[in-house]
This record gives sequence, C-alpha cells and structure tokens, in this order.
Amino acid sequence: MSDIYANARSTSGTSIRRRDVNPQSGMCPICIKECTVMCEVGKSAFRGREVLYPEPEQFGDSTASSNKDYGLDWSHFQIMTDVIGAKGIAADSDLALFPNVDVTTKLGGIPMLVPTYITGLGSTDVARRYWDTCAIGAAISGTIIMPGENVCGMDTETKFDSNGKVSHSAELSRRIESFRSFWDGKHGDVGVQTNVEDQRFGVDVYALSKLEVNIIER
Repeated sequence: MSDIYANARSTSGTSIRRRDVNPQSGMCPICIKECTVMCEVGKSAFRGREVLYPEPEQFGDSTASSNKDYGLDWSHFQIMTDVIGAKGIAADSDLALFPNVDVTTKLGGIPMLVPTYITGLGSTDVARRYWDTCAIGAAISGTIIMPGENVCGMDTETKFDSNGKVSHSAELSRRIESFRSFWDGKHGDVGVQTNVEDQRFGVDVYALSKLEVNIIER
C-alpha cells in the first residue's frame, strides 16, 4: 500500500508504529495508549496547526518540493535525437558553441539577457534570508526579480503616515538596493508584487515614488 495514506510524513517529522496501516484513516490497526511513536494524529493533538506542512522546526530554513507519487515522472522519458543544421551562425562545430547563442529578449519593453525571470519572493523568512543571493544573481544575469506580496506588512520596522499608508520599509528598501548594487542599469530590473493589503497600505505608491521602482505586479 502506498505510504501516501499513512499518518507519517517526512514533511511533518512524523512516523507510525506499524507499517500495515488502515488505508482509510492512515492509523495503525491498533492505536495504543502508551505509544512512543509520534504520528500525525498524535502530534496534531499536541501541537495543533503547527503540524501543517512544512514542519515548523524548519521554518525559514527550508523550501518546498513534493513527496507525492503520481506514478509517472520525467525519468520515464528519454528523447534521443540528432541536432543538425544551424540558424544564424555557420554550421561549424567550432563556431556553433552555446556562448554564441543569442537568448536576449524583452518583457514589457524591458531588455533581458536571459528569457527567464524571478517573481514572488515575498514575506516568507526563506525569501528574506536568501534574497541577496537571488537578487544579485538576477542583476548580474540581466533579468527581472520581484519582491513578493506583504513584505511591508511583515516588516517590523515599517512606518505608516497619518493616513495609514507606508512611508518607510527597511526590508523592502533593502531588497531593492540589493539588486541595484549589482545592476548594470539596462538589462532586467527589480519591481514589487502587491496584493490587496499592499494596495490598501499604499505600497505601490511608496515603491514607485520613494524607491523609484519601474515595475508593479498585481
């Protein structure tokens, strides 16, 4: 039987006492009073919503993958083909090298050196901790990166004016400047993604007027 039905998940740091679990409930066939094993049912009884994925002990130091088994993945495919001919360059093995491929593009009129961009790194602790590496990488790669939603709302140093609008956010300002410190001023850019709460707080106006960003994503 697939482990997907068991109340034992690596994502919540739980296990089960017996492997032949009930497929309807995921519980052991006999659930005992003095059990020394912490399954999801038992941990939920003690810790409640903390058992929600991912395990709270790793909050801020982890990111999400998946442990779902769909019965099919990309490893089941193997595409065998020949690459022949050339376009835009001579069909010469000494010239048709990958550094000579032009992958530049534009997004919303913004020139980019690579046809990818990074978006939605918002108010999570992971995004805050690892922002610099992503932002600097985006800047030197010539692409776009977006601080995500609710950054100002989670920033304990955010200041509001008398109308309840954001007048200063140390965290959002830090994220913008982190990108710009390595930006060539031409390729890619840094913008701000906002949600309903951000719009109520005036984050859009603050980002455009005070931080001088050129991109707002809603």
